[in-house]
Amino acid sequence: MKDNPLRSLLAAAELTVLKFDNHRLRAINYRNRVIQDYYMMTYVRSGSAKLRVEDRVYDIPPGTVIFIPPLLEHDQYKDTDEETEFLWWHFTYRIQNAIDVLPFLRIPFIYPLRDHRRFEDAFDELMLCQNPEDGHLPKVILQKAKSLELLYVLLDNAVGQAGAENPALPPAGFLSLLLKIATRPEANFTLAELAKELHMNPTYVSNQFKKTFGKSPILLHREMKIAKAKSMLETGERTVADIGADLGFQDVQSFTRLFKKYAGISPSQYKRLFDYRPV
Repeated sequence: MKDNPLRSLLAAAELTVLKFDNHRLRAINYRNRVIQDYYMMTYVRSGSAKLRVEDRVYDIPPGTVIFIPPLLEHDQYKDTDEETEFLWWHFTYRIQNAIDVLPFLRIPFIYPLRDHRRFEDAFDELMLCQNPEDGHLPKVILQKAKSLELLYVLLDNAVGQAGAENPALPPAGFLSLLLKIATRPEANFTLAELAKELHMNPTYVSNQFKKTFGKSPILLHREMKIAKAKSMLETGERTVADIGADLGFQDVQSFTRLFKKYAGISPSQYKRLFDYRPV
């Protein structure tokens, strides 16, 4: 069976849960709200609320998911005094914290949850892990497992919903190119090499890639290198020279120059920020 680049991108992405909680509220009034750099999911377990996106207002009955991407202005509010229980979380799903893969799925802003019992049970178990540092070590594993289960249920229910499927997905060749860039930060690609794989003009490939994904393939690959370098430097187990060599830099100077351009400080300075070894 032919490889599906979108499936591979989803597999390569990492889920990061920033915050989660459940609230019972009789009043809520978020107006012109914009989330900057993460996704917000809200699930209504009981009661009701309303959501406005652009010029459309949605009713949110029990069993409904609100899915808000970054930079989308919206209102979330109640117009009754009944108590409503909200289960919510803020999260990202990215490759090396640089490539957001969720936009490819065309998830609707609001949709009913078929597997609501499974979702509610998983969220209740996640709530038990709010303080994984309380001494019970397996809670860290449970938190990861339940977070991934929640994401699976949300995405599985979103597929096929009205507005979820969009025929204008990026061409498979460009998705494959994105996958290659995302999963091989150590490589040294040239625009000519990437374009040759698609049998297209390099300038056309660069312009179309930027139009589709927001950045040129070379710029995105450099950002992937720096993101990978940061994660390796944070462990404190490798030298700056070794990390630079692993990421395809010919010498420490070129690694330092590019890293400082994107991070604002040198690799050595960045590494010291995470050096917790006792004096």
